[in-house]
Amino acid sequence: MRSSFLASALLACGLLPLAAEVPQLLHYQGRARVSGADFSGTGQFKFALLSGTGSTTYWSNDGTSTAGTAPTAAVAISVQGGLYSIMLGDATRPGMGPLPSGLFSHGDVHLRVWFSDGLNGWQQLSPDQRIAAVGYALMADQVRDGAINTAQLANGAITAAKLAPAAVSAAALAPTAVADSLAATGQGTVPSGAALVSLEADAPALRAAGYIAAGSLHSSDSWTAIAGGIARDRAASVWTGSEMLIWGDGTEGWRYRPSTNVWTPMPTEGQPSNRENPLAIWTGTEMIVWGGRINGAYPTSGGRYNPSTDRWTALSLTNAPAGRFNATAVWTGAEMLVFGGNNGSSVLGDGARYQPSLGLGGTWSPLPTASAPAPRHLHSAVWTGAEMLIHGGSNGAVAFNDCLRFNPAAAGLWSAASSPSNARFSHTAVWTGRDMIVWGGTIPGASSAYASGFSYSPSTNSWTELATAGAPDGRIQHSAVWSGSEMIIWGGSTSATSLAYAGSGGRYHPTNNTWTTLSTSGAPAARVFPNMEWTGSEMIVWGGSNGAGFNAGGRYRAGQTFYLYQRP
Repeated sequence: MRSSFLASALLACGLLPLAAEVPQLLHYQGRARVSGADFSGTGQFKFALLSGTGSTTYWSNDGTSTAGTAPTAAVAISVQGGLYSIMLGDATRPGMGPLPSGLFSHGDVHLRVWFSDGLNGWQQLSPDQRIAAVGYALMADQVRDGAINTAQLANGAITAAKLAPAAVSAAALAPTAVADSLAATGQGTVPSGAALVSLEADAPALRAAGYIAAGSLHSSDSWTAIAGGIARDRAASVWTGSEMLIWGDGTEGWRYRPSTNVWTPMPTEGQPSNRENPLAIWTGTEMIVWGGRINGAYPTSGGRYNPSTDRWTALSLTNAPAGRFNATAVWTGAEMLVFGGNNGSSVLGDGARYQPSLGLGGTWSPLPTASAPAPRHLHSAVWTGAEMLIHGGSNGAVAFNDCLRFNPAAAGLWSAASSPSNARFSHTAVWTGRDMIVWGGTIPGASSAYASGFSYSPSTNSWTELATAGAPDGRIQHSAVWSGSEMIIWGGSTSATSLAYAGSGGRYHPTNNTWTTLSTSGAPAARVFPNMEWTGSEMIVWGGSNGAGFNAGGRYRAGQTFYLYQRP
């Protein structure tokens, strides 16, 4: 297949009067030819805007291109007599995402195009096209002296957000300007006896201004009930930044948007076969699900769901690891790392790396076995930003207290970390941005679950025991999230030998090494295996089981303490 570009092809931003907003669109025209003849019909195209060397991707139509590689999704375009036209960045078209506002801060931007006629496969069109300015747009990078005066400034045009720090100095202000402005709106100096509220228990700025501490107020925890979707007890979930995605142990997945309290089903077309206990990670644009169990079988298949396009894409099966459940998966920013688990007959000690950006359906490769952890399942894994930490777990006979570090950048090497004093499996682990915190779990043969935990610091390779005063009851099969300042534990079973469903939880604050009990007023029904996600302001709890699956849960907001300061 050969393709050539129309000699007069146009790449330009739409032009509007200066008072209007410039649309973030690029109009592109081109010509596609197949076997020397102009192509007519619906063609499939992929687009990426790259650096001049082609080594850096600034934008692609679906956001998946990296280092100049082809995007995953395609855009369907009608081609007549070889000619076609497209607005790059038109997010109303399927498969097309918006152009970022800072795209053309890069001085040398090229367009790369891929084309498929549906019969002969994909072809990268050559050469890449450099984006150049339209004639008079060359003036857009400068402002003539004296061009902007008070007549060109709209009322309110210059706001605090538009001023650089220290841009307006005290010398530039008229005497008493600030005080006069406050007085004119009834906001004069704070009178004696007036009080201010702060989130700081010791606010140095207020104390320096002469305020004294006058007490505190505390708002209570709150739960808000939610219901919807399809009941399930062993599903997987991720948080996208605006939605909770639930998939597995049900006929289709669901999307829950807390801002509108609306549930939306995912399409079933193209989704992987239904299963329980799948692994799931969020890449920033897609949810990847893999593994799990289907009626005693352990599939090696998986899928990628893109909520922007509302479409599923199958994962490649080439070199995929053996199927499993009770494994772990983390996302590194470029690939998914899978380790451990069991296949119903044996506990596994291998793993794999899945790179979605390479090849059709992504590329699998095995994790190295040299110095790898012993076979295990029901362990924990976190990504630190540089390494995957594997801790604990069981081989069915014993539990482990070891911790292994895997660095994919260092030629994919495993190294042993120090170990805490006791072993555990079926625990939880969260990453704080600095430390890994593990809590709960048990050991084989024990009748009770741990009500204890440790934090591990990779920088010092050391473990610190968590406070136990005020901690929740010991438990397994619970869930945990990191709020940005606290680890929140909820649900699970408080017995290691029988199901004793818990509807309670606690918040652990590592800075103070203290626990706070979660309110149970309005909390969801007790359950094991709850799906939990942190939204940035609240915790969502949904699904899980108390013998039957739930299609209900709750949204939890932690109470806050406000500190009062008074002017003497």
